Amino acid sequence: MKKVNLVLTLAALSTMGAVLSGCNSQDVIKIGILQPVEHEALSNAKNGFIAALAEKGFDEKKVQIVYRNAGGKEADINLFAKDLVATCDMTLGIGTGAAQALKSASIDKGLIKPVLFTAVTDPVGANLVTSLENGTGFVTGTSDAQPIDAQIQLIKECNPAADKVGILYTQTEQNSVVQGQQAKTAIESLGMSAVTMTATGASDISATASSLAATDGLDAIYIPTDNNIAGNTDAVKNAVRGKGIIVVCGEEGMTRGCGHVTLSISYTNLGRVTGEMAAKILNKEATAASLAVKTMTAEDCEYVMCSSNIADANVTIPQSVIDKCRDISE
Repeated sequence: MKKVNLVLTLAALSTMGAVLSGCNSQDVIKIGILQPVEHEALSNAKNGFIAALAEKGFDEKKVQIVYRNAGGKEADINLFAKDLVATCDMTLGIGTGAAQALKSASIDKGLIKPVLFTAVTDPVGANLVTSLENGTGFVTGTSDAQPIDAQIQLIKECNPAADKVGILYTQTEQNSVVQGQQAKTAIESLGMSAVTMTATGASDISATASSLAATDGLDAIYIPTDNNIAGNTDAVKNAVRGKGIIVVCGEEGMTRGCGHVTLSISYTNLGRVTGEMAAKILNKEATAASLAVKTMTAEDCEYVMCSSNIADANVTIPQSVIDKCRDISE
């Protein structure tokens, strides 16, 4: 995957249908956005962030966006973070690793310019903030904590006889580890057993997914929001092809790639909420420390299914589930 390393021009902003502004009407404000890898959910969060700022009346005459995409390379995340905090007036980290890198780089350089985050499942556990009630120092943002209990319940709704559920995620992604543990608890609370297998990176997703799908008596697989797997969903789709194994993913984009049904938050809306927080800071209506971390509620989520993946995996979904889902098949 080629990494993206550019300053967004006015034409690029126009293409995305959004414009930005800063807090100082005389000077151009630079906002750095750091994204760890290219995939639908994270990109939607980015675009939602930009759109929300545009709706607050900000324009490209006042703000310059500096966008960095590390293409899944950890070293580039840290390198880009150092550059962004040094050269920008505000930064946004999309995902836990990106947000942590921006905060760490700021501390190393003795800077306290606002750092916002979005698409972070456990910002307290990730040491981005000390509580969800308010930001910490110069850091605040939004959490993409998923309705995991309801997602696991979908497995039972699709197959009341389901007994064994696999959990698949990348062991180096803290977001995924947290969600994987929550999923195991939810699975066992419904009287099912959990089988967990983890990948170390993109290179072993296919082998790990295939091993999990080959587990004797496996009825379903749960995959939390996971940047590594989100960028390699074909490996999971191939592993379950024709096996009749239900796949429930943590969000809509991954479901389109390899899943069958889920209850998903909107990453576009998540990014929009973060953009509204940024606007308050830029307008000097609030500081990062004064803004509580925001999460999406169950009411903000939507049931979705991917009928093409369902057919490919030879899975049967009951009509009661189909009736409440929006089909996201391409």
